[in-house]
Amino acid sequence: MAFAGLLIAALLWGVSYPATKAVEDCPTFYILSIRFTAAAIAMALIFCRHFKNFNRDVLKFGFLLSFCITAMYIFATVGIKYTTSTRASFFTCLTFIIVPFINFIFYRTRVSRITVVSVILCLIGIFMLSYAPDMGSFELNLGDILCILASVAGSLHIVFLERVTRKESVDPILFTTLLMGFVALWSIIIALFTGSFSTASPNGFQLGTIIFLGLFCSAAAYLLQSVCQQYVPANRTGVIFAMEPASGCIISVIVLSETMSMTGWLGAAIVMASLIYMEVAGAKAAGRTN
Repeated sequence: MAFAGLLIAALLWGVSYPATKAVEDCPTFYILSIRFTAAAIAMALIFCRHFKNFNRDVLKFGFLLSFCITAMYIFATVGIKYTTSTRASFFTCLTFIIVPFINFIFYRTRVSRITVVSVILCLIGIFMLSYAPDMGSFELNLGDILCILASVAGSLHIVFLERVTRKESVDPILFTTLLMGFVALWSIIIALFTGSFSTASPNGFQLGTIIFLGLFCSAAAYLLQSVCQQYVPANRTGVIFAMEPASGCIISVIVLSETMSMTGWLGAAIVMASLIYMEVAGAKAAGRTN
């Protein structure tokens, strides 16, 4: 069930691709400020009873991990300005590779053979999914580096969240509520600093879409991650989240009538195959251990 919850979170983030495309005329940090404010308010109202579990740990970790998410959006937003969209989509989706490295560096966590095979399959699938003739050479430019930093920020969130949500003193629902609130606060500050509020003029449909992003692609998705990652190691979580770009491309084809090459479809299939392999092989390995 935890695997299914994380997969649903990845699919919800995949939905955010076409939804964000529908509001692309609005300034990025205006979108983020409204999106995460809506998420924080909704969670505070729905889960108000969880505020009785407020303590220093929940506040501290919500505050600290909010910088990972905010940094991820900043690096991705700025990075795409200095590289092609295809290269940006590839480099911002490398968490499944970066998470095992961070886990090993910080916690000396051994990387299993199953994880290695799953990561290699994901890398092949994401590359095929992102490949386009304008991808150019494999030399890194400034935009590529910033997009990689976005992946690093997202990976740090995954790795640290695994430890945070396993602490008895941390209520995952209250933690997610505060996390959304802090990300909203940083987004509002950046939006004010960049003048995003003064230049934004969304219509009703765009405002509704941004609120949808907040309720489902932020509040629901990050809540699922916080609750379910208590039971799934970070290395596996990184691979599961590779479904985000794959589902995003497929949903964009269905909803926005965009086209995807046979190479892209094959890449999406390989990403899905890597998840199936990881779960089936992991279950067999666990059975042998027991």
